[in-house]
Amino acid sequence: MEQLGYVRKISDNIAEVEVRRISGCGGSCGSCGGGCSAPNIVVQLENRIGAKTGDFVEIKAKSKNILKYALIAYMIPFAMLILGIVLGVNLFQSMNINSYEILGFAMGIVFLAVSFVIVKLIDQSLKRKNENAMEMIRILE
Repeated sequence: MEQLGYVRKISDNIAEVEVRRISGCGGSCGSCGGGCSAPNIVVQLENRIGAKTGDFVEIKAKSKNILKYALIAYMIPFAMLILGIVLGVNLFQSMNINSYEILGFAMGIVFLAVSFVIVKLIDQSLKRKNENAMEMIRILE
């Protein structure tokens, strides 16, 4: 998937690029007539093509990395929530506590909070590996 970006700032070999976010309906307001506005996002990308401040660049998204990041961001918290609820309900039920369902749900919330820490650690690890989901491929005239 290719997108257009505007280089806002260059520092060292990192470009701060403003990219128009594509809305959930596809970004073409003519398709649904809703007139929604998708705000721009700012991403930091390695400047391998020699772009300068003020340049428009073509950005290519790496589908494999985007799928991997989506799985990390959504599935780890979901799995931890379910695991916490199941373990909590079984644990508190075996302890003969009357409100085992509420306590099991609370344990699921605790597991969910722990999952956010895990996702943050994975994010930092990916950042150290310099594994980006997008890259600039060429400067547009």
